[in-house]
Amino acid sequence: MDVVLRYGSRSDAEALLPVFLDDPGARERLVPVFARHGDISVAERLLEAGVEAGRLRDGVPTGVLHAVGYLGCESAERMLWEHVEGSWHESMDACLGLLHLSCRGLRTEIAEALERYVGASVFPEFLPVLATKTGDPSWWEKLVEWGEGGASADCNSGLILGIALHGDAARAAFTRLLWNPHWEAYGGGTGSDYWAYAGARVMGLGMPELYADLIARLDSETDNKRHCIDTFTALLSHWVDREWIGLRMAPVPDESSDALCSLLFEWSTPHEDDSLTGLASRVLDHDDSLVTKLHHLETTLRNEARHELELRVIRSR
Repeated sequence: MDVVLRYGSRSDAEALLPVFLDDPGARERLVPVFARHGDISVAERLLEAGVEAGRLRDGVPTGVLHAVGYLGCESAERMLWEHVEGSWHESMDACLGLLHLSCRGLRTEIAEALERYVGASVFPEFLPVLATKTGDPSWWEKLVEWGEGGASADCNSGLILGIALHGDAARAAFTRLLWNPHWEAYGGGTGSDYWAYAGARVMGLGMPELYADLIARLDSETDNKRHCIDTFTALLSHWVDREWIGLRMAPVPDESSDALCSLLFEWSTPHEDDSLTGLASRVLDHDDSLVTKLHHLETTLRNEARHELELRVIRSR
């Protein structure tokens, strides 16, 4: 299914929709295909089959909430909002769906909900991504204070993405939080690393910029060098995977695997390993798990680079 998601088309979405509707609960993995390759008619059919009386039918995956919003189905706006205070998955998918809609009719309700939860340690985790829908451009500052104050690191993914969604005004704040241990932007268990990656894409941060920032921090007197390497490694892992994240405002990274290999894993001279792995080895033990992970990422990238070259040769014939 990953191949269809990455390389499919509208015809794939159309062909798979009846299969999904026959047993939605057993075919949850098809939902991203409908979002990425479908259109408004697909969204309307998902709504018709999957929603009753303003709520998802039993057994329908919550990803449908994200999909119908992603596909621009404005008529779903109120229904999505009614799911924001639901279960964790319901709330996340509803918020991500609403992110792609105008939310003009919800501006006041979103602002009131944010004000009600601001400063709390636990809250609907992805509600902060809707801060830009309030019309108040200063919300990013409140999100930063929230994340560095009361919010639990187990509940900060929406804050991370919400800050990034404010664009250039929040660019410096977003970059700082990546390297701030308090935010735990490396956290795979909490999902913070994934949404930090998504936020970097929303911000338009490229790997060269992030790597230059990492080098500067490793050359500084900071006590958080391991954390910086951990965060960068987590971001790079997602960069290598190139997974589809379901955000129209997050362009796919344009660096090729070959370019990433050259940037991160080539030595500038034959006399000293000043690659990413070499820099990490100066801070960490050579057998540290992070160094091992970087070696694995290098191998994966080099394999991907060879695959990209083969595809270019085939396409040029």
